[in-house]
Amino acid sequence: MNIEVFAHPLSFRQRPQAQADRLAAHGVDAVRLAFSYHGGRWLLTTSAPCDVADFRAGQWFRDEAAHGADGLALPVLGDEATTATSALLGAGLDVTAWLVGLHQSAPATAHPDSALRNAFGHPYLHALCPARPEVRAYAVDLVARAASRPGVTGLELEAFGYLGWQHQSAHDKVGAALRPVDRWLLSLCFCSACTDRFTDAGIDVPDLAERVRTALSAQLVEPREAGELAADAVDALGPDLHDTVLAVRSQVTCDLVSDAVAAAGDLPVSVRTTADPYACDGKSAADLTALAAVTGALTVTDLSGDDNALRRDLAAATRTGAQVTAGWNLAAGRTHDRQHLADMAGTARAAGAGAFAVYAYDLAPAPRLAWLRSLGRLPDARTPAVPAPVPPIPEPAK
Repeated sequence: MNIEVFAHPLSFRQRPQAQADRLAAHGVDAVRLAFSYHGGRWLLTTSAPCDVADFRAGQWFRDEAAHGADGLALPVLGDEATTATSALLGAGLDVTAWLVGLHQSAPATAHPDSALRNAFGHPYLHALCPARPEVRAYAVDLVARAASRPGVTGLELEAFGYLGWQHQSAHDKVGAALRPVDRWLLSLCFCSACTDRFTDAGIDVPDLAERVRTALSAQLVEPREAGELAADAVDALGPDLHDTVLAVRSQVTCDLVSDAVAAAGDLPVSVRTTADPYACDGKSAADLTALAAVTGALTVTDLSGDDNALRRDLAAATRTGAQVTAGWNLAAGRTHDRQHLADMAGTARAAGAGAFAVYAYDLAPAPRLAWLRSLGRLPDARTPAVPAPVPPIPEPAK
């Protein structure tokens, strides 16, 4: 089982080769490097400890390609992904281009008609709508350009599907107690493209929108306790409408991923996904068997530290017969100790995962990198091998 690390190119701004060599020395086989990413503010732990990195959403590589269809394009924030790729290859590590596709504020803000639009008519300026043809063209263009970058050996697709209210980049605030079903209802898109897809499926779109508005307005007036998510969703929409809405959104997501895979050419593609059909947080929520048939590889992650959630997604993903990567959060508060990490890696291996990818370089405490060295040789989840000594690596100069 490969041991991999998610990383942002900003982590390679200072002494990139030293950062890459550090990862290789700790037994890492490959890095899933963000070539496009949403905005963020990171308190760095490793490359430049205690530095605060503020960055906008956009792409981290330069090329000759200009804009996608109808002017949708990402701002170029630098060429750090190219620098990092060169360093990682020099350290003997494979590089997967990690693409955050539709969670992009610049094109959604510049072209609000291309953004997801909720039942109240409000656009989400952090989320492009996957049903729109110009958005699909933009996604295909992004994938094709990333796939052609020197040294890239694969693609990781995140946010290739519907997002929701809660997964933004701004200082998110909400005063009401939203249930999981309310967050899902707020992710339902009513732009013209989605309206057409709903109509083609036999849905009365004004009735659907009214049901969504009624459920959400009631929650804001008098918050209710959450029940089982599927039951709450059926209660809000009715069983037939509920099932049809899920089917339409699943098909839209599969269509988008299929276009992206075609754009990647011969490069292997894995899509970040989940067995939860109500997910709207950057994972492509769609029929897993259909996604597996399109990509041949699935990445399932739980970055909240919920062991059982990862196990459920692993079980569902491996049943498809696809190659599976399991992703886990190495950060403090998510991984309790070395044994906890070994347990989760053992769980991934027992489920048949081909890779175990930890999140993220420069967000987890630097000493935890030493925990990775023995994971690829774990005999089982409870008896990790004794780690070999790691050669000292000097900390980067401030």
